[in-house]
Amino acid sequence: MESLQVRTGQISLRILDDAGEERGIFRFNPEDVESAKRVVELQSELEIKQSEFEQKAKFCSTPEEKVELLSETVAYFKNLVDQCFGEGSSKIVFGDANTLSMFYDFFEGIIPYYQKASEKRMSKYSTIPGGK
Repeated sequence: MESLQVRTGQISLRILDDAGEERGIFRFNPEDVESAKRVVELQSELEIKQSEFEQKAKFCSTPEEKVELLSETVAYFKNLVDQCFGEGSSKIVFGDANTLSMFYDFFEGIIPYYQKASEKRMSKYSTIPGGK
């Protein structure tokens, strides 16, 4: 029987914890236009929520209130990451960590893949047939 392999552009990254131990494999497809769209929306949402967090934190009167606000914000973003990349993705990427800065690190790590895929897509459509 013959076979056909369809290359989708999926990327697999080994995720290591702080000790260098493998936590799991994170898979995503930067060539998928819908995936790219969700990542842009997720990144925008992070910036909005970060601003909201800073505003709400000003009104927290106790350290416990600030910790609770941070916990809610982190849980919200972990849920968004799971919605965007699949259930369990946030656990693989972030483990048990709960900081806002980890989301920025995450985006700094994956955005170059999306930028490269976008440039590749755009170059296909920017060349004029016949070399003119």
